[in-house]
Amino acid sequence: MLAGFSPLIATVVVVLSGALATAYLWLVRQRQAETTAGIEALAAMRWREFSRLVIEALHARGFVAESVEQTLEHGPQAEIRLVREGRTWLLACKQAGARSRLGAASVRELIEAVRFNGAAGGILATPARIEADARKLAGELDLYDGTALWALVSQMLPSSLREDLTANARKRSVREIAIAWGGALLLGLIAGFVPGLMQREPGTEAAVDSAPASAPAAPASSPAAPVADPALTSAAPADPNREQFERGEVIRAVSALPWVERVMWSTASTLVIQQREDVSQMHVQEVCAVLNRYDFLRASRLQLQPPAGSERTVRFLQCRSY
Repeated sequence: MLAGFSPLIATVVVVLSGALATAYLWLVRQRQAETTAGIEALAAMRWREFSRLVIEALHARGFVAESVEQTLEHGPQAEIRLVREGRTWLLACKQAGARSRLGAASVRELIEAVRFNGAAGGILATPARIEADARKLAGELDLYDGTALWALVSQMLPSSLREDLTANARKRSVREIAIAWGGALLLGLIAGFVPGLMQREPGTEAAVDSAPASAPAAPASSPAAPVADPALTSAAPADPNREQFERGEVIRAVSALPWVERVMWSTASTLVIQQREDVSQMHVQEVCAVLNRYDFLRASRLQLQPPAGSERTVRFLQCRSY
């Protein structure tokens, strides 16, 4: 007969596993989620906006840019000249998707530019992930991607944007913690029955030893190999780049409006717009007209940042409801 359920063991397993999962999700996973969302927001910027943000961050570390606007006119392939303690450095800002990878060609190009200009060093900043072989080739270059890039530029972003990213990361952590405690409860229930399953009635082993050996059982026939379902093997995966493409189209269209200074996706459902000047509701409808082109994005929330010196506060609007 099996022994009964052990409440003590079940309670210990639930509390221990739930506490460990909570500590990991709140202290580690939440920070990772916030960093990931921040890097995606950087990847959605235009190259000029991203480059200015990196320049501002490096300025706090003693670097001063030379002829920023003239250099930016040459496009993404141009290196930006920086000066620190009288020595020249070159900065290369490579704008790319947060899930893309940057290879050795970009690193090699910056190394050659540093040697040609006799610079003291070079800095490469990108939202993409720099591949391992490119890092080995970098040598004395300073590379900023992923967590390092976010640590460099996060303090340069508007406080409202950082708070929005933090709030979304916390909401996600709360959901994951609730799921983790549900799993801990299930694990505790299973662990509570384990001691009973391991116990046997007295005399069972002796009865087994005294029983005559039975004839060897015939080998079981091998189960037939499962036949693949043609409908499953022929199904084509959805395009993972469609949503990223539509977000980029919205950024380009809204950035072209004359009253818009800067545009970025702070979260999957929030579009932050930095205004050059105060605008009326009719101007905001121009943004709604752009969002209405895309079914997935038309219900996004608009966060309107007032221009510098304005007495107006941040406004939150929504063109359409879900």
